[in-house]
Amino acid sequence: MYFVSIVFGLILVISSLFMIRREFNRAVNTQAQMIEQSRVYKDADLFQLLENLQLSIDEMNTAFYDIAQDLEGKYSLHEKEIVDLNKALIQLQDRLSEKQAPMVNAVEENIKVMTQIKEQKKDMETTKEIREEKTDRRSEIIRLRSSGIPIAQIAKDLDMGVGEVQLLLRLKQ
Repeated sequence: MYFVSIVFGLILVISSLFMIRREFNRAVNTQAQMIEQSRVYKDADLFQLLENLQLSIDEMNTAFYDIAQDLEGKYSLHEKEIVDLNKALIQLQDRLSEKQAPMVNAVEENIKVMTQIKEQKKDMETTKEIREEKTDRRSEIIRLRSSGIPIAQIAKDLDMGVGEVQLLLRLKQ
């Protein structure tokens, strides 16, 4: 929105500069004509021409200052619009951040839950590995016992307690 206003302002400035240039050229041409005609006129007529020329220059100056004042007013108006747009943008950003806060909390909560689930899964895998290891140990104990090796020797070979070996042998039954 403010881009359009700035472009419009620039168009006004450029058109004003062309109008000023045209008026200046017209004044220069008029001055040249007056000088050309001054050769024909008397001294009194020359003073009249100089006064007319001075009036033309004063009118151009007044027109220029009017245009400059008008442009300054438009610039101030556009500057105020830009400030208002920036305030509205900040308000929209605040509203958006307020709406995003619950979503951020929900995402953080989901991350916590997912982390807990991963930890539980790791624990379950560890428990499963321990069970498989104990099953392997139990089958090893049973195999060694069935080959006639005494319980004390099995416990020593497998780095286990005698009571633990006896317990695993009982679980077989």
